[in-house]
Amino acid sequence: MRRLLPLLALGFAAAAQAQPSPAPRVVQVTGQGEATVAPDRAQLSMAIEARNADLAIAERSINDSTRAALAALKGLGLKDEDISTASYAVNPEYDWVDNRQVFRGYFARREINLTLRDLAKMGDVMQKLTKAGVNQINPPVLQSSKLKQIERGALAAAMDDAVGQARVVAESLTMKLGAVRSVNVGGSAVPPPLPSPRVMMMKASADAPETGGNEQTGFSAGVIRVESSVAAEFELLPAPAP
Repeated sequence: MRRLLPLLALGFAAAAQAQPSPAPRVVQVTGQGEATVAPDRAQLSMAIEARNADLAIAERSINDSTRAALAALKGLGLKDEDISTASYAVNPEYDWVDNRQVFRGYFARREINLTLRDLAKMGDVMQKLTKAGVNQINPPVLQSSKLKQIERGALAAAMDDAVGQARVVAESLTMKLGAVRSVNVGGSAVPPPLPSPRVMMMKASADAPETGGNEQTGFSAGVIRVESSVAAEFELLPAPAP
């Protein structure tokens, strides 16, 4: 028996070490944060389109309107580096008649992309470009030079919300909030609602009393709303004895 005692003691020690540790108690929460910022610039994408059976006439129409649009933009104070007219295309168009292609004419298109750094001129830009011959305008993409800073603010608010929720849960269970085990971050920037480009172009081309361009076209920059979310998991620890 004396020789078996050390072996039995060793066996009990090994069995004790093999016992799995209890799973940690955790709480999972999702925090929300929001911040807003006024846009201070816009990206505009537009085009001049023309159709004609005579290629020279179609191209002349595009070129004349492009020169008029550039002159109008320069007159409003836009700089060369903020204007691009590099994209240009001409394609023949056909109709199907009696199972054969019939030449209809040429379709010419010049794209104009610009960065507008003074949103107070948005309506004036619409008016001038419409009168110059621009006939396709996409919705403005409003941006802010402070967007990164605002995104961090919204993220910090979301994290504070997550920690606050987890602390309430811990206190309700008479426990202590432990270390964070995992964090997943998400978010998005929501631009302000804008009138449709078609409506803005119609208002810009209409004869109206002398008012500001933004007022006449119905443009208001509004604010960009940044939303952030944080999904986090925290440990729950036994509360210290009183």
